[in-house]
Amino acid sequence: MTGEQVRAEMAEQPEVLARIVERRTELHELVRSRLPGRLRGISLIARGSSDNVAVHARYLLELATGLPVSLIAPSILTRYHHTPDARDHLVVALSQSGRTPEIVDVARRLADGGGMVVAVTNDEDSPLADAASVTLAVGTSRELAVPATKTVTGQLALVTLLAEAVGSSIDEYTGGERAWQELAGAAARTLADTGNLDAAVAVLRPRLTAIHLARGLTYCAALEGALKSKETSRRVHEGFSSADFLHGPLTVASPDVAVVAYGAVGPVLDDVAETARAAADLGSPVIGVGAEAVWSGVPGAIALPVPQSLGEALAVIPLVIRGQQLAVATTLALGLDPDRPAGLNKVTATH
Repeated sequence: MTGEQVRAEMAEQPEVLARIVERRTELHELVRSRLPGRLRGISLIARGSSDNVAVHARYLLELATGLPVSLIAPSILTRYHHTPDARDHLVVALSQSGRTPEIVDVARRLADGGGMVVAVTNDEDSPLADAASVTLAVGTSRELAVPATKTVTGQLALVTLLAEAVGSSIDEYTGGERAWQELAGAAARTLADTGNLDAAVAVLRPRLTAIHLARGLTYCAALEGALKSKETSRRVHEGFSSADFLHGPLTVASPDVAVVAYGAVGPVLDDVAETARAAADLGSPVIGVGAEAVWSGVPGAIALPVPQSLGEALAVIPLVIRGQQLAVATTLALGLDPDRPAGLNKVTATH
């Protein structure tokens, strides 16, 4: 049966998250024991879904440390042969497999230059883990479906606890200990709630283009939701910050272009809701994911709620799960197999 593998791996996410929560204090201590005495900066390296997780990590690490956080362009090292000064830097290298050649190469070169490399990966025995001072492992069985699901949400939990370990308290954004304890349950409830999913698929299936919107600590959900849909359904789905979307791209909104808006209670929720309404005013059908404000006031909007017991930094995880559900269900409705998207392999060997 098509899609069987990816759906099985999606179903594992509550268990994967629960195990990470159990290791949270242990991983905090591991990271803190390896940090340089004076942290000059923080850099992130990733591709694909891990790059979307890196965007989430950038927000959290800047909030936790007050330091600017950069996304390293791997080609600066691998093609232009220039190695940035990484002394007293935290270098976070993200790869689900731990085997993407350019990520491993860049991590090794920055480690050789004095950076403290933290690998965020699924495989503790991977080349990336070998290059790192600290490995934060998702700790699940091998992911076989091409679209990454359980490893992505696992990475999101890991970069959140990484931010807790390296900086000041971010309980204001996570929801604190209570939210961590509720995380696995929120993921399970999101997976079990398929109400309105068919209605959302009915919006996406006939349209060749969709825009995914979010902002701030939920921005990763829009990027990852768009990526999952484009790589499985072979449709054009693009992720935008709601603020960036207003700076020009809003003009693409029309009855032929669906909008998927993701939001959780927090400082940017009203921004996302207002942008969704602006797109709806130009004719776009809207699917609202997360908090009620995202779809309320939008005529005909399809509501895909998620549990509201988590702070924004952790709420992004059930939002990402909703994006996975949308991608897989739409792909199956189109008669395609989300386990094996055309032209893709599980590990993309860029250099």
